[in-house]
Amino acid sequence: MEQVLKNKSLKTNLKKIKNLVKEIKVIYTDVDGTLLGPEGCFFLDSAKNYTLKPAAVLVEALKKDIDVVMISGRNATQLRENARLLGLKNYIAEMGTLLVYNQGEKIIKNLGTFEQTEETVYETIKKSGAIDLLFKTFAGKIEDHNPWSKERECTPLFRGFIDTDEANNVLRQNGFKNLVLIDNGAIYRKSNTIDVPKMPAYHLVPGGISKESGIKKDREIRNIPQGSTIAIGDAVADFKFAEEAGVFFLLKNGLTKNTHLSENILNSENIFVTENEMGLGWAEIVEALAL
Repeated sequence: MEQVLKNKSLKTNLKKIKNLVKEIKVIYTDVDGTLLGPEGCFFLDSAKNYTLKPAAVLVEALKKDIDVVMISGRNATQLRENARLLGLKNYIAEMGTLLVYNQGEKIIKNLGTFEQTEETVYETIKKSGAIDLLFKTFAGKIEDHNPWSKERECTPLFRGFIDTDEANNVLRQNGFKNLVLIDNGAIYRKSNTIDVPKMPAYHLVPGGISKESGIKKDREIRNIPQGSTIAIGDAVADFKFAEEAGVFFLLKNGLTKNTHLSENILNSENIFVTENEMGLGWAEIVEALAL
């Protein structure tokens, strides 16, 4: 981890990064643990001290007409309210499955080859029995992430602690080859009904669909060059942003939680890390590259 912080930091690679993205038009950003701090607060740093730094940097970016696009596992209603508060227009909800423009004026589903047979994608997945299978197989280790698992349009949302490779093998062995369980990073919510050593959020998504596929779809729809974009995140589910954005930044708190990604970062040409965590890391990136 120390080698990554030394060799792949934003500060020591600033010239290289600016050559990779000469003019930033779009910033794709994860929300929880990235743009927002602990407990989803925009004004808390990772130590839970109040700060206005991310807000000040965001305002300056918006003044320059840089499109800050939130991309998250949150549902579209949640992101709409976040967008209204922060002055943002476009966002990508539910792990890349819903592309929302102008705060809901236009919504495009990104489902790949998944066949929707019920009123919503969520209901289609629920009726298939895949959720019941996971809850039965991993009883006491996974549950609905209430209250945020409600009002879902596309992707069921869980919390707990299970091996996603094992879970996806169970899904495939039982005929659910068009669904994938994705780990979307640690959450701060506690549970009174399951006892696990740590608690990530999990999303059950159509096969081939992910946050990075949402970025790819958005760039195709709006004809945005990859070299005009950066992406910022803190979770394993964000790591493949590097495939679709000009540069991907993993925040320091993301590296701390996922030290196993160190070798991948060192061997990548367009992945870098920040010296600061959460919102301060986000501000570090945008201030250095876009302002």
